Amino acid sequence: MSQTKTYVLLFIAAVLYTLGFSNIFNIYVPFLPLVATAIITFFIFQANSTKQRLIYYFFYNTIINIISFYWITNTFQEFGKLPFIIALGLNAGFALILNPHFLILIFALKLIDRNFKKLENHYFQSGIFAMILACLFTIAEYIVPQQFPVMLGQPWIIWSKYLGTAKYLGQHVFSFFSYLLAFEMIHFIKKKKMSYLNLSMILVFIVINPLLSTKTELKNPTEFNIRLVQANISNFLKVSSEGGGYASVSEVLSRYKTLSTAPYIEGKSIDLIVWPETAYPYPIKTTTADLSQTQVPYLFHEIISQTKAELLFGGYEHRSDANDHFYKSEFNASLLLSQEARLKDTYQKHILIPFGETLPLGPLNRWASKLLPEMAFFAEGEKSTLFQTPKKINFISSICYEILRPEFIRNYLNKTKIRPHIMINLTNDSWYGDTVEPELHLMLTKWRAIEFNLPILRATNTGISTYINQQGQEVKRLAYNKTGNLDLSLKLANKDTKLFSTFYQKYGFGGIFPLWLLFFIFHLILLKLRND
Repeated sequence: MSQTKTYVLLFIAAVLYTLGFSNIFNIYVPFLPLVATAIITFFIFQANSTKQRLIYYFFYNTIINIISFYWITNTFQEFGKLPFIIALGLNAGFALILNPHFLILIFALKLIDRNFKKLENHYFQSGIFAMILACLFTIAEYIVPQQFPVMLGQPWIIWSKYLGTAKYLGQHVFSFFSYLLAFEMIHFIKKKKMSYLNLSMILVFIVINPLLSTKTELKNPTEFNIRLVQANISNFLKVSSEGGGYASVSEVLSRYKTLSTAPYIEGKSIDLIVWPETAYPYPIKTTTADLSQTQVPYLFHEIISQTKAELLFGGYEHRSDANDHFYKSEFNASLLLSQEARLKDTYQKHILIPFGETLPLGPLNRWASKLLPEMAFFAEGEKSTLFQTPKKINFISSICYEILRPEFIRNYLNKTKIRPHIMINLTNDSWYGDTVEPELHLMLTKWRAIEFNLPILRATNTGISTYINQQGQEVKRLAYNKTGNLDLSLKLANKDTKLFSTFYQKYGFGGIFPLWLLFFIFHLILLKLRND
């Protein structure tokens, strides 16, 4: 095949891949990333050299980057205060780490080609190779760090109501069967045959998911009335208010107050008002010895006095014991105020965003903070806070991209003494503008609801604020770039209901490794019997 045809097919593959996720074309076809993966993998194996494979990999990722991650350049400029050229260069470099499992494959093939040349003719010789490669790719997806973890199994979320195995094996199992099907496509192209055993397992997996998707009916549920405030503060207005601009501060606080105190559902009172990530522009200096003695701004007293509701808001929590006025003196935090306008508890963000909330320089960060005074260097949180309301409704709070990390959420849940009724995620996507990022961020968030069998309340500044049920379905949303409230009257388990953790929450990806091993051994035995 000519190089021109190869690059045309790689271009098409990259476009197909993006159509399985939120994209600029607003077209969503969840099985197309499988086809794209089959195409790029086929050409990587067909290439004659490591250099050619790397070129294919970079070209493929660059097209994906242009279509789906174009917003990163502007984000670096807005969030990290970086010049356009540097931001553009960092975005271009993102193509080198997107789909990192292919990069691992390329260097693995280099070792195989150099030391085991005879194996070259046996690539995809049998279904066992497709299965082994699917296992390795799934493991690589899990262990290789990604700032924005996009995985092959995630487009299955369109069928969220029927993804019952996610409660047991997590999103990873959907990636595994996605890779297995993609590699069986290559098996067919190269050998004109497919592994009926692999195809049978894929079919069984598809059939069993709806059977495991059961919805729990609650007996005598507790009504929980909640308001998510989406003030739709532009990035310019937000930055200006945090800088102390009087007009900007006045506009931001006035907007939040007006929305928070607006009439609620007729005949009902609000139990909890939720503001998004870093909604309050000024630092809150907490009294660490006794949080309830923290001085709370008068604005919150006014809102709580009028609504009689508790208030969870995103803000900057200042460490009262901090010696450095700039370096790690503040947390990106969520803070819960009681019906008496006293601070009950806080959650401090654990996972910070490079170039926005810190730099990936480790021990050199303190030195860099002196050279880059305009750059934020937040402190990392440590505690796993479980919040509780007067109605005995318990919830955890994650901030922004933390909800995209299943292991982080799993560890958080396992550290709480009582299983929460709900997860609340505070987010600010205003940095990304009207791009595909808010939809993509939301799409990846939905997996946590299914994996942990917990609904998610997602409060955002500019959208998309939404309520996601335990089956990963959006019940109600407030669209991007809309100003308003998302008022919800939820039916949650009462205080006497015993809430159970999911199998995946208890054991995670590492804990279910023995199941993967048994599956692998079972596959080998069946293939051996079939060949005999």
